[in-house]
Amino acid sequence: MDTLINILHGTLRMATPIVLVALGGVFTHRAGVLNIALEGMMLMGAFAGVITSYLTGNIGLSIIIAIAISVIFALIMSFFAITLKGNHIVTGLAINILALGITSFILQVAFNRRGVFSDPAIVGIKPINIPFLESIPIIGPILNNQTPMVYASFILLILVIVVLYKTKYGVYLRTVGENIEAAKSVGIKTTLIQYSAVILSGVFCALAGVSLALENLTMFVENMTNGRGFIALAAIFCGRGTPIGTFIFAELFGLADAVQMRLQGLNIPGAFVQMIPFLFIIVVLTVVGVYKKKNRVYRGHKDE
Repeated sequence: MDTLINILHGTLRMATPIVLVALGGVFTHRAGVLNIALEGMMLMGAFAGVITSYLTGNIGLSIIIAIAISVIFALIMSFFAITLKGNHIVTGLAINILALGITSFILQVAFNRRGVFSDPAIVGIKPINIPFLESIPIIGPILNNQTPMVYASFILLILVIVVLYKTKYGVYLRTVGENIEAAKSVGIKTTLIQYSAVILSGVFCALAGVSLALENLTMFVENMTNGRGFIALAAIFCGRGTPIGTFIFAELFGLADAVQMRLQGLNIPGAFVQMIPFLFIIVVLTVVGVYKKKNRVYRGHKDE
């Protein structure tokens, strides 16, 4: 039982960066923007957060700067993909490559570091002990002593649901994603809506980067996002673009990550252990794809 509780406790921590990125990606998904740049924006958020923490020792300022840098990259993505009507996939991949290149370049030129930037001056974000959770069996040990971003992810999930389904902005956003021409015909400023969706995804990516770099590790490692932005896209796809569905699948992918971390201490080849989260994602995507195909109906008959 203790092992299971420890794995579930680790799942919440490991899944939080994926959850945050995925929730941000829900906005762009529902706005009809394929945001491949989630990975790059998350990496920039992690980098900006670590560097600011190193220079100032101020966590609040680190989060603000991380958000600002990620939003700048979100604006770059929006300009090329939305204003200039560029291919979303190519633009997103370009942003990811740019982020990877910039972080590596700055580390080498400004800090004379390669690969890893770790320093005692970097101030991390510590877990929070909530006394009343200690008395709750099973759930208490899983939820207690988590980092602030873990708790924030649950609050943000509720906020995303409210924004998408209970506000005029959410109606406009979903209308733009479902039929942009119809949205234009009723006077909705579609470009503004899509820009705002990408910017919101940038904010969530920044929080995810901070969670990864200042909560889980307290350092920056080149390409430390390691595909989490693409995993978030998989969670969005599996969750059909809904906040709750996306959240659930993001947590499942975090569970796979927590399991592989747990197995690293056993006598199992390291390469195989590191493959577990990605194998799990492939299996889940395959199952979801088959299920969707089986139940897809066009004009009264199933798609063949």
